[in-house]
Amino acid sequence: LLGLFCYGMSMVFWLYVLTKVEVSRAYPFVGLGFVGTMLFAHLLLHEPITVQKLVGTMLVVSGVVLLAR
Repeated sequence: LLGLFCYGMSMVFWLYVLTKVEVSRAYPFVGLGFVGTMLFAHLLLHEPITVQKLVGTMLVVSGVVLLAR
C-alpha cells in the first residue's frame, strides 16, 4: 500500500510540474530517478557502487545537464 501511495503522489507531482514546465524541459529530469535509486540502494541496502555504476550515473547526469540548458 505504501508503494501505491508513493506512486500516486509521484503522478500528482509530475502532473503539477507539467502545468508549470514544458514536457521537453521536464522529462530529462526523470533520468535523475536512476541516480536516486543508486544512492538509495547504496545507503539503505548497502549495495556497492561500482565503477560501471558511477560512470553510468555520470553519463545520466551529464545528459540531464545538457538537455536542461
